[in-house]
Amino acid sequence: MQLYRIAISLFAPATMGLFALRSLQGSESRDALRERMGRPTLSETPTLWMHGASNGELHSARPLLERLRDARPDLEITVTTNTVTGRDMVNSWGIPHVRAFCAPLDLRNWTSRFLKARQVVALISLENELWPNRITLAARAGMPVFLVAAKISRKSARVWKRLPALRREMFQSIALLAPQDRGSRNRFKALGVRDEQFAPIIELKSLYTPVDTVPPPLPFARDQIWLAASTHEGEEALIIQAHKERIAAGAHSLLLLAPRHPRRAADIRALIEGAGLSVAQRSQQETVTPDTQVYLVDTMGEMPMWYRAAGATFVAGSFAAKGGHTPFEPAAYGTAILHGPDTSNFRRIYRDLDTAQAALPVQNASDLATAVTRALSDRSSYAQRATKVIQASTDLDPLVDRILERLPPANVD
Repeated sequence: MQLYRIAISLFAPATMGLFALRSLQGSESRDALRERMGRPTLSETPTLWMHGASNGELHSARPLLERLRDARPDLEITVTTNTVTGRDMVNSWGIPHVRAFCAPLDLRNWTSRFLKARQVVALISLENELWPNRITLAARAGMPVFLVAAKISRKSARVWKRLPALRREMFQSIALLAPQDRGSRNRFKALGVRDEQFAPIIELKSLYTPVDTVPPPLPFARDQIWLAASTHEGEEALIIQAHKERIAAGAHSLLLLAPRHPRRAADIRALIEGAGLSVAQRSQQETVTPDTQVYLVDTMGEMPMWYRAAGATFVAGSFAAKGGHTPFEPAAYGTAILHGPDTSNFRRIYRDLDTAQAALPVQNASDLATAVTRALSDRSSYAQRATKVIQASTDLDPLVDRILERLPPANVD
């Protein structure tokens, strides 16, 4: 543990220097900088602290947050995140007695200052947010620590295995760990988490609720539009080839191509034009016409609009050996789901979707072209089956009950 504290103390000046520079440049407010130093607004009442990395984790955890808020109205809920956009998203929800801040850097004095300022009585950390000082300091102060939808990869497990003293102290500080999947449970157990510390497996992303959003007007019907969501380098060429094959077969169709990293838009546009396809680019405010074949949606925060517009969605990261992205979000918008061979990030749910014929697995561009046509022709059937599969795997009650029984009683001062 001492080595970790030394290491993070050495990295802290550079990290905070970066945040200070962002503040001077106007990309972050001074409030965000103070929050990262453990100086949030003071709380007048006891609070439950929930931490998630960014927008995706926190949006998925919103149903859990609201359930806990309803069950314990005497507690405020303090939400922290590593990003300003995540903080602002939670505050925009307007949930009474829920307040979001940028997370304090994992230094002992800043974390202790944050715990006192917000009168924290319990800590919930989401997914792979394993911060040793935060977890151990909360536990030493008598606060129950919960890891929810806890995820650990094989690579991360190998790193933790080489740090026996650090992981022993951290994992002994955890009151309850609800793993995200069976593989993570097995790896946490191998690292020393005891059977009595485990709660049932929970995938928070399965709780995703759709955003009330309306896509922009497009001169195509939903059954003529398909989406490639959050693509990585190397995937676009296959997707463009599949779209060309569909057009060559006579389909009047629009591909919404949404790259994971919009900074790659220029290279992707060159690929599209090099393939002889007409393109409009969202960030350039170019208009989609009936003759447009690809709409390059190179913007952030608009994916719900495209899920709602598309009759079928290819979930990327599954051609590029990235483990595949979540199927829960597209399923929530009633779009048929397609995916490539690598679904290791969500292996269980993709297996269940494929078994129930609620998703279409593909291996290459030609497979994808054929599967898109099938999905667009029977979108509602695929969407209904996907909804049933996901609902069957979602049950918050056991987790909420286990958390509530470990919180301090409502009459605590």
